[in-house]
Amino acid sequence: RKGDIRVNYSFGFSLKGFIIFLLPMIPNLFYFLAPAASKFGGNVKNHFILDILEHGSQAVFFFMIIFLIRKQTLDFICSFSVGMVIALLVYYVLWILLFTGQSNLVILITMAILPVIYFILAEIWLNNYLAIIPTALFGIVHAFITYMDFS
Repeated sequence: RKGDIRVNYSFGFSLKGFIIFLLPMIPNLFYFLAPAASKFGGNVKNHFILDILEHGSQAVFFFMIIFLIRKQTLDFICSFSVGMVIALLVYYVLWILLFTGQSNLVILITMAILPVIYFILAEIWLNNYLAIIPTALFGIVHAFITYMDFS
């Protein structure tokens, strides 16, 4: 049946999804090895429920992008994949600014939003529309927490 989720989606391992997942994580590895010399922020607040929503939705969309597979995908180079590359490159530039101590609220909020845009474009490119729901939830909560902590 055409509308049946079992026909359109299957569980497995998506190498594309795994690579898509890893690319925005690269600067995070450097951050954990040598925390950025940010002149801004650090006013981290207690937001336990929001943290649960943020990390829970993040885990769900990571799982979905890597293990929930659609048989059909879009062309390798299309507007969605080009948008992904642009979002990822700008994200890397913002990380460079953060590592060089040039951060402010706009940079931090943009850093919270760009990976979400990247992941949503990737999910559209992979025809993994179900993953957009937890990704959008993650993005909203992540941006809100970033604003709370650094405003």
